[in-house]
Parts: sequence; C-alpha cells; structure tokens
Amino acid sequence: MKIAVPVFENKICEHFGKTALFLIFELDENCEVVNISRVQNTPCDGNGGGSPAEKLLLENPDVIIYNTMGEKRIETLKGRVKLYHTKTQDIKSALKECIDDTLKTNNK
Repeated sequence: MKIAVPVFENKICEHFGKTALFLIFELDENCEVVNISRVQNTPCDGNGGGSPAEKLLLENPDVIIYNTMGEKRIETLKGRVKLYHTKTQDIKSALKECIDDTLKTNNK
C-alpha cells in the first residue's frame, strides 16, 4: 500500500494545495514501512491554480492523508484514491491512525 502525505517542515502540511513536498510511504503486507519517496510539488496560488492532485496521482498512491483540502481537490481525487482527514500534524501518528482505520474519510 502507498500512503501519500503533504509535508512542511517534517509535519503534515496544514493545506494540501500549499505543500512543496509529498512523502509517499510504501507499506508491506504487515503494514511496515519499506520505502519512503519524495515528490516535489509547485504549491497552488490559493485560487485553485496549480495541480498537486494531478501530479500526485502519477505516483499511484492508494491513500492520501491530509489536514485541509479544498472541495475542488477533493472532487478531483474522489474515486481515484482513498482520502483520509486527520487533525494531527504528526506524520507518524497519522500513519498509525490510517493503518488502524480511525481516520475520517471522504470516500463517498
């Protein structure tokens, strides 16, 4: 499984579209991290510009964990990847919550 997280200064970026970097965690069948890759992003301009969602989809993540995300981005990603909202900015905690299936989802 591949889990993508928008990152800023070693924490989950507060807004998906404003991140300059995504980390993609690859997990094995035991939910252990076996690889971490970095995907650079050009942050959007705050008016829905930029294409972080489309760029990230090229990496084929199964899951995206985020703090906040605009409706346009959610609609772009819905049905193509599982979306999980977290209130924490701690990456390790958010990954655990995702694996434990305790995060709120926007996958309807």
